[in-house]
Amino acid sequence: MKYIVSILLLSFFLMLGLVSNAQEDVKLTEKQQRKADKEEKKKEKEAKEAADWLVYQKLAEDHTYVVQFNKIGVNLVSRRLNFLYANGDDVTIQFETATYASENGLGGRTISGTISNYKYKPPKNDNKPIFINFDVTSKFNQKNYNISISVYSGGTALISFGGGVTSQINGTFSTIEDASINMGVDMRN
Repeated sequence: MKYIVSILLLSFFLMLGLVSNAQEDVKLTEKQQRKADKEEKKKEKEAKEAADWLVYQKLAEDHTYVVQFNKIGVNLVSRRLNFLYANGDDVTIQFETATYASENGLGGRTISGTISNYKYKPPKNDNKPIFINFDVTSKFNQKNYNISISVYSGGTALISFGGGVTSQINGTFSTIEDASINMGVDMRN
């Protein structure tokens, strides 16, 4: 009888050991699956960023894009009301202003103009930004403004305005269709 009990106990512990090893194998497989899923998502993200990077270059080359401003200097701003809209040789720049200085019906200033001296410099490699530089002549003001835009991977843009405006502007570079903007009216028409 002791012999049978010993065999039963030994069998029981052996089965318990096999079950615990099987559970460890399942956990390891789940861990491997999570790792594989994570790597797959990373590859998809990299492929999307590479495709977007080519789109950004084409947009810059064709002069058809919107840069929605996120921050002017140190101030966070509304992306819907603060932007640069370029479509061919036409450009619209809009800034939110204090209510008493509003000229566009939306609480800001809208400047419509024409692009001249457009220079597009494609990136030398994937780690370098796209450079865009052009002059804007307002339809109602003879003063030209020089605008420089650097577009980085992920669509992040850094804009600087020449001609008296010295603040750096951070924004997001996108297609005209993907932008969500409220364009005001240049009240000087």
